[in-house]
Amino acid sequence: MFFPSELASSARWIWPGRLFNDLHNTYALFRKSFRLENVPETAPVLITADQSYQLYVNGHFICRGPARGYQRCWPYDEADIAPWLRNGENVIAVRAHNPGFSTFQYRFEGFAGLLFMARWGGEVVSNSTWRARLQSGIVRDTVTSSLQLFCQEHVDARAEADDWMSPEFDDSDWETPATSSMWNSPPWFSLEPRGIPLLAERWTCAQKILGRLAGTNAPAASAPRNIVEPVRREDLWHAPVSCDENPPGKLHFPATGTEGFASVLLDFGHTVVGNLRLVVSETNGDEIVDAIFAETIAIENGHIAPRLDHPEVSLGCRLICRRGGAAHTFYHPYGFRYLMLRVRHATVPLVVEASLREISYPLEQQGRFTSSDVALNRIWNACVRTQRVCSLDAYVDTPWREQAQWWGDARVQAWNTFHLTNDARLLRRGIRCISRQTTPDGLTYGHAPTMAHNCVLPDFTLIWILTLWDDYWQTGSLELFLDEEIQGVLARALDYFREHTDAESGLVAYDPRYWLFLDWTSLDKEGRPALLSLWLLLALDKAAELYRLANRLAQAAPLVEWAGRVRASLRHLANAEGLFGDGFSADGSLIRQTSVHTQTLALMTGLAERPAALLERVLLPFIRDVEMPAAVPSVYWRTYIFSMLDEHGYGEDVVRHISKHWEVMAEHGTTWSQLKEYGGRQSHSHAWSAHPLYHFMQIIGGIRQRAAGWHEIEFHPLFWGDHAETTVPAPQGLLQSSWRRNGGLVCVKLALPDGVAARVRLPGIDCVRTGGEHRWDVLCT
Repeated sequence: MFFPSELASSARWIWPGRLFNDLHNTYALFRKSFRLENVPETAPVLITADQSYQLYVNGHFICRGPARGYQRCWPYDEADIAPWLRNGENVIAVRAHNPGFSTFQYRFEGFAGLLFMARWGGEVVSNSTWRARLQSGIVRDTVTSSLQLFCQEHVDARAEADDWMSPEFDDSDWETPATSSMWNSPPWFSLEPRGIPLLAERWTCAQKILGRLAGTNAPAASAPRNIVEPVRREDLWHAPVSCDENPPGKLHFPATGTEGFASVLLDFGHTVVGNLRLVVSETNGDEIVDAIFAETIAIENGHIAPRLDHPEVSLGCRLICRRGGAAHTFYHPYGFRYLMLRVRHATVPLVVEASLREISYPLEQQGRFTSSDVALNRIWNACVRTQRVCSLDAYVDTPWREQAQWWGDARVQAWNTFHLTNDARLLRRGIRCISRQTTPDGLTYGHAPTMAHNCVLPDFTLIWILTLWDDYWQTGSLELFLDEEIQGVLARALDYFREHTDAESGLVAYDPRYWLFLDWTSLDKEGRPALLSLWLLLALDKAAELYRLANRLAQAAPLVEWAGRVRASLRHLANAEGLFGDGFSADGSLIRQTSVHTQTLALMTGLAERPAALLERVLLPFIRDVEMPAAVPSVYWRTYIFSMLDEHGYGEDVVRHISKHWEVMAEHGTTWSQLKEYGGRQSHSHAWSAHPLYHFMQIIGGIRQRAAGWHEIEFHPLFWGDHAETTVPAPQGLLQSSWRRNGGLVCVKLALPDGVAARVRLPGIDCVRTGGEHRWDVLCT
């Protein structure tokens, strides 16, 4: 549906009271009744809200949105609501939210609003004919769930009917909403389609009950600003229960009295992300159900407790029940594995049904990997699961404490995605999102949209430039790179690095205003770190090549010259052994340390004149756990090391390293932000470490991309174990490989879609093959 400018002219942003007053942690309810003589075959609607909405039609939940963005070009959604319409009276109902402050996924501009447009048989647009009010029973002064997220949701069901979205509900006492002057009045100067599909949603519940506990309420547990805080002072250690006690979706709680609590600890089996729904039956009224979310648990003396020791993370929500029962679906999605339900003030036994409306990006997975090595299969599946829970309306670092679109993480996630499905939409939308929040001197923010002015990472700006190459490499299209808006951001970013290049050394200088990340390790980041200039060199090479491919040679030439100067400057850091030092310290002295990071990018840029020295003296001792470097690469950064080792024929070492160090993550079910002990203050659902997903498919499956748009691949599988099967989705179709040992031979198969050529490198075989099915029997030594 094209944006209907004529229809938009009669639509208005609406909100109860005023669009710009008293907005802290507000939830607004809207209803619009209309009649239909005949339900149309399709009924597309355009809807958006600042900050977000949940849409219902005749009591049925339809969708949520919009995708994160910026008010100057605010995203809108399109949905077809025809299946939920009926002849006669219909009701559109919306629950909307505005936090009244900025977060790590939203920039508050002082206004809130809902905008709706539809025309099929009649016109339905948001205006003063709608009914609206602020939601009753919401405690607005609650703590933020974490430094990065929205407020905890505390709901008093005694003040709000459950069926406010149903056609039969009486809204006669609701108010007429305030309206904007136009659909494109400030701050919403224009609208754009979300550019990605609506989220996939499904209902699920916990897999098992881990334990039960009864205890005494902490002081102030009845009305805390932060419901997790009193829980931290209460008993958390649950006694284990038998697995057949009762189904985890329907939970029985004893009476607690006014001074006590009863709690149940549930396990969803792995990290999930979604909205909790509670249905409480046969209540006297005033009972409290607190929901506390955790990623990990502790086990001690046979008892089990959720880990709630991170001081800046308090993921929780509260439902206060009305007499007779209560039902509520909480608004904000949380990422977690373990859910503790704690009942208070129950004068009679209660039955609580807990379910989760799980959300995810609708990733249509076609990529597959399986092998005879069960441990590798577990790791690969954990990586896929992590990628899924970290793919929402954007690539997010973790669905747990942040849900932020960190761009270094997003690059890894895009590579993961491209080995699961041929879908570049999340990457493309993210590239635009990142480009629209920059510093005055040209740097992009490390994640965006965001309030985090302390999260401007110069190296992530260079990674943003590299993702322009990644988009081209996957799609074969230069459209996004040549976009006028992107070109402007690229030019300003390059200007920053040009201006901050040290004249004496020729390297980029540390800028103390910003957070130079490089990696979670002890690299020397002040002065003129080599790693930052190596990232710049990669970005210059790729940007110049993109201009050359676009036949913009006048723009490519100065970047080629600049890259040449950076190369020359970096070569001065090579020592007598051919290893590259880490740059110059703040006092101007040469840094003697030759980190794994610097050697890896020296290989990646083609800077190393003696690659074997870098591999044998630095990369291989680290990957083989023979020598621990002073600056240990994080699980995120190791993806670059793995790629370089694979390129130089050391794929077996990569697989062995992953098998050893990722197994503990696989046991948990999702990959982690760091390789600390389980349960530490780290994320246990972090997609930046889920890259074994594609490394296994490249190394053991043998499928490595060698040309833009997957027109050429190299096929060179590692025969690890007895057999393996791999499927990689390319724009042209599925690339499928398999191999199986049979005595002293290995039977190898490769299926290629039309339009893809493969350079085949097998023992005793070096050939080129194109579309179709191919088979070889090769000797295995």
